[in-house]
Amino acid sequence: MINTNNKTALLISNSKSAAKIVDMLEQQDLTVAVNSKIIKQIVCAREFVGFDFIIIDSNGIESSTDKERLTVLMNCPVLFFNEKQAISLTDNYHQAKFSFSEFSCPINKIELQQLLHLSLYKFNIREQEYKQSHLLKNTISCIGDILIYLDQQGDVFDISNTAELLFGKALEDVKGKPWYNLVQTRQDLTAKQSQQFIATAIKIQTVTKLQPLAIQTSHGSSQLVDGVVGPITYANGKTGVVLILRQLSSLDSIPKELNFTGKSKSNLPSTTPLVSGILLLSPDNFNELNLQQGRDYGDRVLYCIGELLREFVRPTDMSSHYGGTMFMVMFSQSSAAQIKNIVNQLEKRLMQHTFLEEQSSLKFSLGIALNSQLLNYSPVELFYQANYSLSQARDLGGSQIREWQQQSALLQIGNLDRLSGNVSKSANHDYQKMLMQWSILNFLNEIEQLPIFIKELLTQLINGFGLKAAGFYSLENNTVKLHQAINQSGKELTKIDICLSENQISHIKSIQNEHGKVFTSVLAEQGIQKIIPIYIPNKPGYFLWLSSEQDQDVTSKDHHVLYNIADFVALKVERLCAGTNDTKVIESNNSLNFWYKSSAMTNLMKEVEMVAPTNATVLITGESGTGKEMLAQSIHQLSDRKNKPFIIFDCGAVVESLVESELFGHQKGSFTGANRDVTGRIQEADGGTLFLDEIGELPLEVQVKLLRFVQEKQYSKVGSGNVKKVDVRLIAATNVNLKEQISKGKFREDLYFRLNVFKIENVPLRQRTDDIVLIAKSYLDIFSNEYNKSIIDFSEPAKQALLEYLWPGNIRELKNLVHRSVIVCSDNIVTCHHLGLFPANPNSNSDTCELPEQAVNTNEAIAVNSDFTKQDNDLEAKQSGNSICIAKDLINHCLPSHASENTFKIGPWIEYQLYRVSLEQHQQIALQAANSLNLAESTFRRRWKKLQADVELNNYVSSFEQKALVAHIQQLKMVESKVAFSQSLLAQACKELRLSVKLTSSLLDVSPPTLRRLVAS
Repeated sequence: MINTNNKTALLISNSKSAAKIVDMLEQQDLTVAVNSKIIKQIVCAREFVGFDFIIIDSNGIESSTDKERLTVLMNCPVLFFNEKQAISLTDNYHQAKFSFSEFSCPINKIELQQLLHLSLYKFNIREQEYKQSHLLKNTISCIGDILIYLDQQGDVFDISNTAELLFGKALEDVKGKPWYNLVQTRQDLTAKQSQQFIATAIKIQTVTKLQPLAIQTSHGSSQLVDGVVGPITYANGKTGVVLILRQLSSLDSIPKELNFTGKSKSNLPSTTPLVSGILLLSPDNFNELNLQQGRDYGDRVLYCIGELLREFVRPTDMSSHYGGTMFMVMFSQSSAAQIKNIVNQLEKRLMQHTFLEEQSSLKFSLGIALNSQLLNYSPVELFYQANYSLSQARDLGGSQIREWQQQSALLQIGNLDRLSGNVSKSANHDYQKMLMQWSILNFLNEIEQLPIFIKELLTQLINGFGLKAAGFYSLENNTVKLHQAINQSGKELTKIDICLSENQISHIKSIQNEHGKVFTSVLAEQGIQKIIPIYIPNKPGYFLWLSSEQDQDVTSKDHHVLYNIADFVALKVERLCAGTNDTKVIESNNSLNFWYKSSAMTNLMKEVEMVAPTNATVLITGESGTGKEMLAQSIHQLSDRKNKPFIIFDCGAVVESLVESELFGHQKGSFTGANRDVTGRIQEADGGTLFLDEIGELPLEVQVKLLRFVQEKQYSKVGSGNVKKVDVRLIAATNVNLKEQISKGKFREDLYFRLNVFKIENVPLRQRTDDIVLIAKSYLDIFSNEYNKSIIDFSEPAKQALLEYLWPGNIRELKNLVHRSVIVCSDNIVTCHHLGLFPANPNSNSDTCELPEQAVNTNEAIAVNSDFTKQDNDLEAKQSGNSICIAKDLINHCLPSHASENTFKIGPWIEYQLYRVSLEQHQQIALQAANSLNLAESTFRRRWKKLQADVELNNYVSSFEQKALVAHIQQLKMVESKVAFSQSLLAQACKELRLSVKLTSSLLDVSPPTLRRLVAS
């Protein structure tokens, strides 16, 4: 007999038999309550909760009611009774699969007692099954729920539903195929050794923990996973292997082809191999400290360890505090010997240091993993290897350093080491932060353009910490200035989108030009915001602004990471600023920050010295990259205004609708979005010099207003009728022919005459051959010192190549080329290989091994750098003939088959492809792409914007013939515009194919008069 003392029962019925059933239940020592409501009402009001037994009248529920489901919902022993259907006790035993019991009325006392016992037994069995199922589900979620069943050969036998969803492949697509056809790794984040490791574990068929690896999933995504490989016996008696994978983190935010190899960009051999590495360390027996001193004391000690690491590591490295007591140091590119030396010094420092005012000293275990030139691992793999090495150091007694060795990989077969699981309870965030730091060190360190660097930095911070938005600020003249800000979708934010509080601004101003702490603000509608100072000596204060939804996105433990990132950014920004502001770091031979000895530059500088002391307006003309801005700065420095502002306004870099506002300023409320008064560039330049760069790009409507300013030195803000008078010296510059612009109606003639008071025409570099090597050697010295290299000169063939090259990008191109050559050079002499330039006719005494192999074998001149005007007629004819043949192939391919078909616009399409390919080749940097096509940057930007707006051009499908012509034009060296050359080439090819003027005009999308000019050229 079951014990029913102090137990309760709920009877749900309104039948006449209810009183008899209550009587019998009370005889079982049950306290009975009766509820006559319909079952739906009772369930909705949860009036069944708290009872030990529930008895339900089957006639009072709908016939469609699922009794099993109702029993599970009520979560206690349930019995159903039926007055119309005879149900015996035997029937209940035959229906053991159900969780409930049934009986018919009338029923005797003994049968009811047995049914109560049976229903309680069923309930207990169901509870145990549920708990076991729940535990199994949790266990599988810890190990992994992506199941791949393999046979003895490693071919797929079956896969789970989660595996099908993850990889986007059905079982029939992969069954019978090798496992690696399904589990494909992301090559830039997983070394081949990882695949070999899995293959070995499958072959040996022993339980083995898999290290984290990056795999390709459906729709081009990628995931970081780890898991277990283990043997299994199938229902048919055959043995095989099950591959259990667990998802750790998405890798879609990590840059493709992430530079984790630690290799130099140069393919040249290096005496000291460059490597990258990860160090993991943890204090030994830290639990004892927690037990003795308390958890709060332990947390303070951990924070002090993080402080020590941050102060110890180099600005180019990063340290961080991970879950529990684990810390990580991530090394940027250094030699193995350097990293090992740093680790040894760090170990001594840690062992000797006492924390919290000399109260606590600790012993540490350290594990390190390094890349080499032979074997290169991803950051995820290095982390796992350092983790394994740390585990070894602890198992061997602690207080020591263990380095990962490749042979250790074999020891992991059959191993389930205790540290290689989750780093903390939030493994996804841990790995995201680790990959963020690695991306900043390796990927961002390659970027040489400050705006691009800042944007990529903000993107990495948003992805790494899961932020809403991030921004980069500076404090200049006690004014907070926003440089860039983006949100989590990559949309650029303006200062209108971000409202810094008074407390934030006050904090920023209080710590400018000094090291500061992270400043956290909790704002009602904007979530949590943090300000991280970036300290650069003798520079304006820079700051990072981070915005997140929740406090756990960026915790106090992450502050050390933020400080390290700030130190790295400070170093990078300082170097990039120094590299783009040569006038502040270079002393030239004439105190004007120019290197020259040619007669052309000597005469030009005499003109500069002559006009500088006056207040005359100066117009500087010349090709892009010749140094027009440097000339303007020289005029300013030699004038009486040298201690006053020198303000630069690039007319081609500002959106046309904002040019007037930026130049003259605007009044609050003058247009939509003008929520405050803004001082224009003219007012900022009061007392000093205003330099208007690319004046030819100024909109016509603004030219009218500028004319008045040039004449009277008076102006008025947008939206204001008040006239202001200023004392400003005006210098304008352009790389276009303003007289031609006047004839086209794009530039006002009266403004041109007002600007053309004193004209200086800058000299292109190809006309300053005496200065080329002098300038190159000057930049060589600068960049050699910057990278701590002992490069002293160029080889003679390299000098010859420099002199022969035409320099369409002028000094800017020369500077960038020398910069790159210093980066890739590991010797003390820069050669032609480092420059990527080779002389056309090297003399017999020069170092012939510098020439490309094909040139040595054929004894042909290298045309890549030679002056076209100096080439022999045969070579020129050969190149011209090849160009015409390639153009003819394209035209024949694109001609319509029938007269009724629309004519394909070859001309605009080739122009579009030249722009697109040039941008791809130069990392989307418009200036470099424009130089490669011999175009002005402003012209390039304006034309590219128009081409992008042409939907028809964007929908065209590229062909082999088109790609061949574009590649051919790209590699040609010439002074003229390559776009103009392509149009003339196509026109000539159409002429030789004897196409009609009408068809040719349609193909090139030009008028017949323009076509005649193209053919003539």
